[in-house]
Amino acid sequence: MTDKPTRPLQGGRRMLKLAGMTASLASRYAGNKLASAVRNEEQRKAARARLNQQAGDHLADTLGELKGAVMKLGQFASQVSDLLPDDIASALSRLQQQAPPMDFALIREQIELELDAPVARLFAHLDEKPYAAASIGQVHRARLLDGREVVVKVQYPGIADSCDSDLRQLKRALRMGRLVQVDKQVLDAMFGEIRDRLHEELDYCREAESLRAFQHWFADEPRVRLPAVIDSHSSRAVLTMEYLPGYALEQAPPEQRAALGRTLVDMMARSLFEYHAVHADPNPGNFAVDPQGRLIIYDFGCVKHLPEGTIRAYRELIVAALACDWQAVDQALLELGARVPGSAPLPDTFYADWRPIVLKPLLAQNGFDFGQSRIHKAVMAKSPEVLKLTRQLQPPSQTVFVDRMINGHYWTLVKLGEVVDLRAAVAPWLGLQDQ
Repeated sequence: MTDKPTRPLQGGRRMLKLAGMTASLASRYAGNKLASAVRNEEQRKAARARLNQQAGDHLADTLGELKGAVMKLGQFASQVSDLLPDDIASALSRLQQQAPPMDFALIREQIELELDAPVARLFAHLDEKPYAAASIGQVHRARLLDGREVVVKVQYPGIADSCDSDLRQLKRALRMGRLVQVDKQVLDAMFGEIRDRLHEELDYCREAESLRAFQHWFADEPRVRLPAVIDSHSSRAVLTMEYLPGYALEQAPPEQRAALGRTLVDMMARSLFEYHAVHADPNPGNFAVDPQGRLIIYDFGCVKHLPEGTIRAYRELIVAALACDWQAVDQALLELGARVPGSAPLPDTFYADWRPIVLKPLLAQNGFDFGQSRIHKAVMAKSPEVLKLTRQLQPPSQTVFVDRMINGHYWTLVKLGEVVDLRAAVAPWLGLQDQ
């Protein structure tokens, strides 16, 4: 008798797992609060750090097991510096690694249900071993009946149905454990934004549309390759695409790395400022290099479209910060939702101190050496200063996915370890040519 194929927990069992995690976190943090009354400041900091590490491990283990929206949110949270404490974000970062695969019997069942035909009538060959496994689905190599090599992205059964309840329970866990130090209204707005993107990501038809849009926008860009969609073998939960072989960016030979870094930032700037849309999943696994040295982008499930007003405010923020116009910086942050409405303006010295840190790549006239960058360390050192200003600063829900893209690509550029002229890449979009 064979073992029953495994699948992510569903319905009541899933809720119980999340509820148990919530209760455990709340109990641990409540106990720590009581114990802190008899500790000195150094002991309180050490105990809080240990507790955050334990909570991060518990979150990562639970979310990784459940997959779906909660694992995706865990991946996202590990990339957003102002959402969770560093200890917890660090523990959650392991969710960025490839997830354990699901039994192939369930994958076959999902394909046949979605495409309404036996696998043998759809493919000349379908690899049982997954090519990649992630939070909401996994990818398998295959060959069509006409001989074309493809990859088949298959959504895990039941993942879409659990999305909203998962997010509600996880938000409750974060608040009860006091893991997020933001106003309830702000947290609700952030979760609402994340929920919208997740629902889009769970619709593979929408992903196919986003991929076609980027293919149209960058049809004149010879440095980039995007896979073609195979419509006959795609549905809302199955997406079949042309197989484009490539190797990881960090495996690119030294002579290709600087060009790849420039291509990446050119794509980022053009999609944001010209088309008002960003590829908002900067996971390194979504990018590769083909044998000719071209950048391949695989996954278009998370694409954020932005209104003109948000793009204008982003542009004004960067230009004002470069010009040291702190009043304009403060106004742009208000428009982006990063400042608490009605609160007192921040002192000029606050912005002046942050300018040489976050704008360092743009202040470099002849390219910035990302291989030697210590921006992330400087940001971490000043982060406690920001946490004291919760009455004036807040995480901006409307730009959270843009920030995610920028943070993710920063780490990619650091790993490439090359000099990249970021200023030259964004200059045409910011009117900096003559500055």
